[in-house]
Order: sequence, then structure tokens, then C-alpha cells
Amino acid sequence: MAEDQPTGNTFPPAIYGLFAGAIDQLAVQRFHNALSIASQNSVKTVHVLFQSTGGVIGDGISLYNLFRVSPIEIILYNVGSVQSIAAIAFLGATQRIVSTYGAFMLHRAYLNPIAATSDKLTAGAGYLGLEDSRVEAIIKTHTQLPAEKWEQHKYADVWLSAKEAIDYGFADRIGEFAPPPGTRLFNVWPPQG
Repeated sequence: MAEDQPTGNTFPPAIYGLFAGAIDQLAVQRFHNALSIASQNSVKTVHVLFQSTGGVIGDGISLYNLFRVSPIEIILYNVGSVQSIAAIAFLGATQRIVSTYGAFMLHRAYLNPIAATSDKLTAGAGYLGLEDSRVEAIIKTHTQLPAEKWEQHKYADVWLSAKEAIDYGFADRIGEFAPPPGTRLFNVWPPQG
């Protein structure tokens, strides 16, 4: 073992992980923990299968920022669909790869108005404006979404195919999550049960 490597290091320079779930505080904590362990074990690259229907806006932006500044190269793979705030988190990765059959979905922030008072709705409108501004700024930083998609984004979900994701800059290339045979896979979500 080389002297510059920590003793007991059992991690290869590139590791492979799996994430399928909601973007929430627990997901943020799990990614923080996983990247901390990888960093302490001299991992250089983390490949993550990434599948999510979205979740909490602030937590997605937190993941975007974590991925963007990580000292470890983070390669995310959209293997099915990456939706809502998960698409924003995805934009923070060092490399963004989409499966041939992968898709992305974007939409504006929303609140459920059931049981809301007029004061809560007024306050909620300010919150929604703030969240839309943050998300749209990140999209504009990384992508070239065409005018007709921005127009659609005002009133409906915007779905992007793998090819459109490449054309507009959401992904760098089409490819598949394919760990080498014998690779140990790490789960970035707590096991069920």
C-alpha cells in the first residue's frame, strides 16, 4: 500500500451508488453522509443511478449546491425519470448522463390551497415567486431551454426526452449506468423493512 493512502482503505477510486426516492431532508442527509465517507476514503469519482419524482424545493437546491462544489467528481445517471426539483439537483453533478429511455420533467412551484385563508394564500404567492426565481435561475445557468418550453413552463409540466435533454443542456450525453462486473453497489437510501 502506498504511503500516501490511508491505512485500511478498502474503497476503490471510483464507486457506484443507487438512489431512488423523494428529495427531502433525509435524502440530503444520506448524500452528505455518503460523500463524507467517500471523501475520507480517498474516492475520486462517485457514479450514482439517480431516479426521483421530486420533493422539497429547498432540499433539491441543497443537493444541487452539494453536487456542484463536491471535491469528488459526481456522475449522475438518469435511468428512468428525474422530475421536478430532482431535475435541479441533477444539474449540479460534474457529469450528467441520461439513459436512452430517460426523461426529465420540470414545473413551477405550487401550494395546496385547501383550508388556506386569504392571508395564507397571499403569503404563499410570495413564497412561490421566490422558489420559481431560484429554480429558474439554476435552469438558465446550465441549460438553453427554448422559448416555447419556457412558455409552456408557465402553465404546464415540461417533459424532455433524452435527446431534448442533450440538446438543451440538461444532460451531457446519452449513456447507461453500467458498473463493471463484480462492482460493489452502495445504496444512498436507507433499506426498507
